[in-house]
Amino acid sequence: MFGISHQKAGLNWPGRYKAWSRERALADAWRAWVQRKGRTGVGCGVSGVGNNGAEHAKWRRITGITGAVEQRMTAKERRKGLKRLVDRIRAFATEDTENTEKGKGLGFRVQGLGNDDPLCRSSGDERHLPLTKGEKTETELSLMTPFGRAAEEWAGPRNEGRSVESMCAELEISRARLTMLTKEYCGVTAQELADGFKIGRVKRALIERLREAAESLWGLPGTWAAWKMDGFRASGFGFRGNGTTKRSKYFRMRPEDYAAEERCDERARRIEELVSALRRGSDLEDWAARAGFGSGARLKRACLNVLGRSLRAIERGLAAEVVRYYICAEDKVLREVASREAETPNVIRARWIYGKSDDPPSEPFLDEWSKAEALARDWLDRMREAFGCVT
Repeated sequence: MFGISHQKAGLNWPGRYKAWSRERALADAWRAWVQRKGRTGVGCGVSGVGNNGAEHAKWRRITGITGAVEQRMTAKERRKGLKRLVDRIRAFATEDTENTEKGKGLGFRVQGLGNDDPLCRSSGDERHLPLTKGEKTETELSLMTPFGRAAEEWAGPRNEGRSVESMCAELEISRARLTMLTKEYCGVTAQELADGFKIGRVKRALIERLREAAESLWGLPGTWAAWKMDGFRASGFGFRGNGTTKRSKYFRMRPEDYAAEERCDERARRIEELVSALRRGSDLEDWAARAGFGSGARLKRACLNVLGRSLRAIERGLAAEVVRYYICAEDKVLREVASREAETPNVIRARWIYGKSDDPPSEPFLDEWSKAEALARDWLDRMREAFGCVT
């Protein structure tokens, strides 16, 4: 008899209907009491009541967007509340969980996050220097060691840090709702917002890669000045140069070609060389994962969202800055050699390369290093600390 009856589904079950009515009546009574007392933002404590979940959820307390207040908030007040939520997401994305107990045993946030991989330290501090020589950047792999590891030891979750799902659990909000609020505030999803706050890791990784590529091409900053003097010697004493250089990509430039090269041509050529060396043999997915982005696509998107430039454009711009510093360091070395009293062949060649004169240089110096000391001293000190110099 009850096989086709709706009684089995409970749709006409009086007890269940009464229980639902009693719960709804209590919720309505509580809401009416709150309105009479003028206490806004107090949750009713009943599941399913309110806008998208309980009115006492943590994200509502942070933003102040609670209950009837949400209907009366102005656009300016709502934006201030969303800014507090975005600041909390920033704290989650850049927090350092070193020696914390809160992250133990969690797949999205493990104990010692960022301790093993230098690229995974907090990105909120832009003062981090590049990796020191000998510092480990990845886990040792060998045929004699097991590849399988526990979930809390996986490199991906450890490098990436807190996931968006973990933030949603702590903020007591669904991912769809969080994305809707972040898009309302700044036009990006919750995942893109968290990735954008980790962009400082990209800077540190690029500094390390640029330093390795530049040292492979020209050695430490300033050492290439010796090659320039050698090019002047190979071209013959008294050579003035005519500004022509070898343009063929199939033949290496000879020392005399470097001596005849104008500064603008030298800068453009060296930027191309550094960019090519930077991209040669690089694996975007590998170092993007080590920087905490999970994939190269997320890394590229973060660069576009935060900096407004593609990853390739950023690499070219930073390569130009490194070349500028190398030229500054080489001018400093040439000036020091040209200022020596002994008129040896190296000193004479340095004087001609530095100032197109047989006389020692005198103040005020007009080389690139002197210009940087006068106009960009802070930049020069930071570049010297990051890339070094022979003098």
